[in-house]
Amino acid sequence: MPRDAPLEAERAAHLATSLDTAMAHRMGEAPADLLSRYQPPYDLTADLLLVVAPCPTAPLQRAFPDLKVLSLLGRTPLLLWFSRTTRVSYQDADGARRGDGDTSGALYYELNVVAPLQDRALFVPAIYATGERTIQIGRAYYGMPKQPATIHLPVSGERFVARVEDGPCRSYVRARLWGSGQGLARLTSRWWPRRLGPVRFPGARRELRALIQEIPAVRPVYVYAGRLALRAAWLPRSVPLLPVGLYLPGLRMQLPL
Repeated sequence: MPRDAPLEAERAAHLATSLDTAMAHRMGEAPADLLSRYQPPYDLTADLLLVVAPCPTAPLQRAFPDLKVLSLLGRTPLLLWFSRTTRVSYQDADGARRGDGDTSGALYYELNVVAPLQDRALFVPAIYATGERTIQIGRAYYGMPKQPATIHLPVSGERFVARVEDGPCRSYVRARLWGSGQGLARLTSRWWPRRLGPVRFPGARRELRALIQEIPAVRPVYVYAGRLALRAAWLPRSVPLLPVGLYLPGLRMQLPL
């Protein structure tokens, strides 16, 4: 993938990802230890790029036969969000609220893949992340299908560039951001705070209903290049991204008890 972002920005993003992964492995904490030290609800602040990737419905339906996946002319519009989480608040073992990070840097990066269902619920077949702590907590507490991946996600000025390496498969997006996003944010502000519809994960017994607390800016995005490619039976071939999307910097969300 050609590099549109400055080389220094990409190197910094790669270094942040490497340090995050190395620190997580040195922690050596079991999920039970993590859940006692980092208890819900989890308040997250993140910068999100939302894009759509239409994928063939048949392989997705075969992989998850118990679900009724939404299909339009044989394709399911997968919603993808490439995100960098900058702050996480949680409850510690003593019941006090704690927080990690600030809005100036990334704690970890993620790619979430979301499929709409016919009953208006959402299904998440895969989540790729760089932070071992968030992977373990997501798996143990919510049943999220989080797995490690190498993610480069530099944002500079009016451009958003991301690359996700899932073994030999490479997903990427290159997008141009438009406007300040303040006007659209004012139009949508009456919707927040608001709980999202139920989100389901493979094999999980419970559904998740996240609370969107605030979206300070909603910036339209022109996606001029991008593909989704994963090591997944339900996505046998890479698929292109649609040319439009939204960038939501500073979004605040809560994952409940």
